[in-house]
Amino acid sequence: MRSTVHFVTVVLKRFGYDADELSSDLAQGAREKVMARVRKGTLRFLVATDVAARGIDIPDLSHVIQYEPPEDPELYIHRAGRTGRVGASGTAITLVAGMEQFALKSIARSFNITDLHERTVPTDEDVEGIVAQRVVASLEAELRSRDSLEKERMRRFIPLGRSLAEAEEESPLIAMLLDEYYQRTLQAAPLSPSGEQVEEEKEAPSEEPAPEGRPLPRGQKKRPRRRTGRDRGREHGGERTGKPA
Repeated sequence: MRSTVHFVTVVLKRFGYDADELSSDLAQGAREKVMARVRKGTLRFLVATDVAARGIDIPDLSHVIQYEPPEDPELYIHRAGRTGRVGASGTAITLVAGMEQFALKSIARSFNITDLHERTVPTDEDVEGIVAQRVVASLEAELRSRDSLEKERMRRFIPLGRSLAEAEEESPLIAMLLDEYYQRTLQAAPLSPSGEQVEEEKEAPSEEPAPEGRPLPRGQKKRPRRRTGRDRGREHGGERTGKPA
């Protein structure tokens, strides 16, 4: 449903994931912008309703994640079939709980799906462990890439780092810094099939002035107003009245 799509998208974004939504609530221009990112490979997660996803074709889609199993078994095939197309391999993941497990197994029997594997949802501790490994590996790689001057500069923060680590009340500061670093790595541009990062095009700022009384959008410059005789008079210390000063 559209409300579920919006909820999932907001939660993903709040956790730092590059996600966008596609539903009938979006205007045509917004839909085209989202699909342009999908085609360019600059969007990691597209959250869509069945209706919105029905008319789109995304090549090289590695994963389809179903937030909830469909009521109509035919919809499962339509959803899962969007990955692994034209002879390629892909993975379809469905999140189920309680009685939904039996509904999914019934769908598998109906369509003779034999390679359906049950996996347990990762715990918070599992996620924390994976995130910690990624952060440490990324930080170590960044440390190795620093030159001698950068390493010398950062040594002045070693005593501060030790004191923060030893003080329990200061642990939120360290957690905040690590979270900001991890969010930056999450927001990095995705890799293209060749292994290179994909850069997203940015629109050039418009030079048109904003309407009177409204703030200019970020990055937009206001055109200088043409100077009049009244302006030149002010520059010389007074208003022009038509009489000699």
